[in-house]
Amino acid sequence: MDSDKIKTFIVYNFEKLIVGLVVLLAGFLVYSGLGKPVITEKRDPQNLATTATEVRRQVDEDHSEEIISERTTFDIAQKQKEFRHKVNPEPYTPDVWDVAIVSSDEERRQDPDLLKPVGLQVQGVLASLAYRSTDGVYALTELEGADPVEVVEQKPKRESRRRNNRAAMMMMEEQGGGDYEMEMQMQMEMDMQSYGDNANSASGPVRKLAADKNLGTKAAPTHSVANGAEELPIPGAGWFIAGSAAIPHKELVASYQKALSYATAYDPRLRDFPEYIAYEVQRADVTSKAIDQLTEKDWIRRDTNLFRIDGAARYSTLVNAARYWSGFAPEVVPPDYWIPGVTMWIPPVLLDPYTDIATNPLIPLKTQRELQQEQQLKEAAQNKESEVFDPTKFELDRGGSQSRSYGGGMEMEMDMMYDGGMEMEMDTMYGGGGGGPKMVGKPAEENPVDHKLLRFYDFAFIPVAKSQDPEAPKRNRKYVYRVRFAVNDPNFPEKPELQPKGSALAPEAYTRYVSLAADAAQNKVRDFRRWSEWSEVSQPVSLPELDRVFVGDVKSEKARRTRIGSRELVIESEPPVAEVVTSSFDPSLGVFVPAMMQATEGTVLSKKVEVAEVVDPITLEVKKLENAKIDSSATVVDIEGGLPMAITDDETITEPGMFLIMNSDGSLSVHGSVDEQRQFRIKSFAEERGL
Repeated sequence: MDSDKIKTFIVYNFEKLIVGLVVLLAGFLVYSGLGKPVITEKRDPQNLATTATEVRRQVDEDHSEEIISERTTFDIAQKQKEFRHKVNPEPYTPDVWDVAIVSSDEERRQDPDLLKPVGLQVQGVLASLAYRSTDGVYALTELEGADPVEVVEQKPKRESRRRNNRAAMMMMEEQGGGDYEMEMQMQMEMDMQSYGDNANSASGPVRKLAADKNLGTKAAPTHSVANGAEELPIPGAGWFIAGSAAIPHKELVASYQKALSYATAYDPRLRDFPEYIAYEVQRADVTSKAIDQLTEKDWIRRDTNLFRIDGAARYSTLVNAARYWSGFAPEVVPPDYWIPGVTMWIPPVLLDPYTDIATNPLIPLKTQRELQQEQQLKEAAQNKESEVFDPTKFELDRGGSQSRSYGGGMEMEMDMMYDGGMEMEMDTMYGGGGGGPKMVGKPAEENPVDHKLLRFYDFAFIPVAKSQDPEAPKRNRKYVYRVRFAVNDPNFPEKPELQPKGSALAPEAYTRYVSLAADAAQNKVRDFRRWSEWSEVSQPVSLPELDRVFVGDVKSEKARRTRIGSRELVIESEPPVAEVVTSSFDPSLGVFVPAMMQATEGTVLSKKVEVAEVVDPITLEVKKLENAKIDSSATVVDIEGGLPMAITDDETITEPGMFLIMNSDGSLSVHGSVDEQRQFRIKSFAEERGL
């Protein structure tokens, strides 16, 4: 048969072949099954039930005589007499234990419950920071000063086309009409000339950013912690994740009082109060893993104020502040909520505001006394039948021993980290240097604040460090954090002379004390830190991108409102336009390089400029950077605003601008011209341009 006939045969007989194969397979299965044994012959259900019943009967039978060969008896009364015989306690207890018996009606010392930190929040930060140097030389000092800016000529104010502002027109007529306008224009020109004269007289030929436009800290020289030598500030990249949490202090004070205040050995001045001495921060990478999938192996230690914990504090905030930061930013949180050594200092952020990274929503920005005074005033106003409120009885404590400056050098700040019970470890690490005095005693708090502030940082890069942290956060990775704190254990304190008697401890506290005392005797080190539970896990956070934008006012000149039925619509013949300041961070200079540009919907905020004006964050001089490139992939998605406001007849008063921007990392953010007005005007040198 030739190939065509074979193909034809297969086509016309394909279904028959399939049926034949199925029949052969069925026959094979039937043949195989005939050779299998009958399962009921070996696994008969009735036989299995009978066997199980027999086994159960045998188990239920009494086998005591076979197991117990002979019963023994003993004299219970005699054994009780033996148990009453005293045992020598010296081999089992330290010398400080008093074996005196406490009567059953006395309260014994419990272990206070330690509540975990709450309100944990984290955010990525990129800013210029002041770092220590021996010579004070940095790249910006080599750039030329920027040229004077060209003052923008203001267009005359357009007269409103609306006719319902009769009162304003009458006022103009009463004051002289055109003469009044001329006087206003002359006054404006004189003010602008005065501004220019003052600027030149203040800084001479060198352009400088006004001191009140510096929203960060003022850089100042510091002194080395190791040898006291003067160190000059230089700008550098501050690329880190900042975090804060609130310790429930008021609830913790109540827990201490509940556990200890009824015991005979209660001493709230020297021992029995919450004395915070340590904190620990851990981080986990959740770039490719869900938070609920994390295990203990995923967590790594990133910050602590203790130096001798597995060497993990080598890159801690305490070490970074002592070695690399040139001072600190002024504190914004009142002293009522500080914890020395736990409320870490604010990094020396230059030019940019830093309040967001230094505060926590649960921590007020007013002192406890100010809040009390406000409450008293409020209650007095609501209750008019009460006696007249005297505000002088509630004078605000704005100075005194609690008031201190945090804008100076390290030598003014280092004493914060040492407070009742903390180890003097900086002396060992840096070969000496003064820490502040330890707390000798503290009275019980009658009106404690609700929360105390725990603040920490996780730095990705220290430009002046000789070696970088291998576990530092990386770009384009997502992280979560958790924190905990430690107190000086009231039932096993740091100072042995404050150790409560063992007879004063409750059974659970005594059991823990005996174990700690045995370890201390063996290791010659007292484990006096009692740790809280870990806080809840934070929201995921990443390091910020190297670009940012500040938006200005929106101009929507060719847009108008129209009403169709009950709906009001905005018709735009052209999309609205706005001025924005786009910038990208230059690590070699340690600052953001800004550029002005016109932006509309769809604009990519990237630009090349012949000359960019960069502010030196140390001297505040404006420098000239040639052939600068603003490298950003951020894109304007939508712009709204710029139309005359309906609540006024002045058409020059327009709606604020709102911007939807897709950031370089693909996320979306909303920018408002009102919220960013101050930053935009500073970065765009608006006042110098006469705007």
